[in-house]
Amino acid sequence: MSRTRGTLFAALPLLVVALAGCSTAADDAAAETKSESQIAADAQAWDLANANCLREEGVDIGDPSGDGGGVSISRGDAVDMDALLAASERCTEATTDELGERPVTASEKKSQDEFDARLRESAECVREAGYDVTDQLDGAGGTATMDDVPAGVLEECGAFGSMPTTVTR
Repeated sequence: MSRTRGTLFAALPLLVVALAGCSTAADDAAAETKSESQIAADAQAWDLANANCLREEGVDIGDPSGDGGGVSISRGDAVDMDALLAASERCTEATTDELGERPVTASEKKSQDEFDARLRESAECVREAGYDVTDQLDGAGGTATMDDVPAGVLEECGAFGSMPTTVTR
């Protein structure tokens, strides 16, 4: 298993959370007055602004799909995960400053909850196999070093099988 693949697995939850944004009580109250289609349109505008920022930062990223399918980010060996995470952090902050927190549709919230549950299950399985990994979810972000975990354990625990090939929001 390459270091890049292990690092990608570890960084993906942080990137997903960073791109998805966090909802506050005020955001939830405002969202209740908007239709699901308006929330989706606002989320699409936020995603496009964020993708434009990431491209300006040198990240090879496509436009958001608009159907909740997310965006594609190159996963090749040439990906500098530190640079990707730094650009993601800067762009999330800049886009949030400009447009506010990213709106989250009900279907996205459900998908994120399901994804988080799969990540927790995978991390627990890896821990049960004797490896010390964390699962800092619920908007906290975080990464775990998976370089020391054998590929067989990761596969057995579904650590890669449950990972999407695109970053979804």
